[in-house]
Amino acid sequence: ADILRYGIEDNNRTVPLSREIDWLKKYVFLQQARLKSPIECRIHVDPGVMNCPIHKLLLQPFVENAIIHGFEGGGKQFILEIFIKELDDKLEITISDNGKGIERSILERLEHEQENGGNSHIGVKNAVERVKMYYGENAGVKIKSQPGQGTVVIIEIPKTEGACTEDESCNC
Repeated sequence: ADILRYGIEDNNRTVPLSREIDWLKKYVFLQQARLKSPIECRIHVDPGVMNCPIHKLLLQPFVENAIIHGFEGGGKQFILEIFIKELDDKLEITISDNGKGIERSILERLEHEQENGGNSHIGVKNAVERVKMYYGENAGVKIKSQPGQGTVVIIEIPKTEGACTEDESCNC
């Protein structure tokens, strides 16, 4: 119920990063239960950025892709790691998995579509466009992958002040 409520209430607003992280933990737990998969999820966040504002559900599509696509199949302990740190005037969010990885041809197509538009891999394209829509050209998404080794998504967004609701304090 908390997961659903969080997703539908004021879904375009910003929340403190700490609240988004709490939601992500619940979301990963739900996916583990749904898939009956032993996913180990490690989340590392610099304490100094926990009150920074972030748009709700910004990370969810990238985490979902790691779980649904990266971890399909079986045979090993799946590890999902999320690192969030301050990098100059930005937040750097790294989502990595040790899943099956992305074939080079698909990765090149994703990069091409980010630059020139395109209609395949709509979920990734929409997630990247959403980052750009919320944070402008100062934001970026890089995807690195090696078949059989896993995938790393690096999201950089500008660090902003304020932007949260009255009942939540968001200060970087």
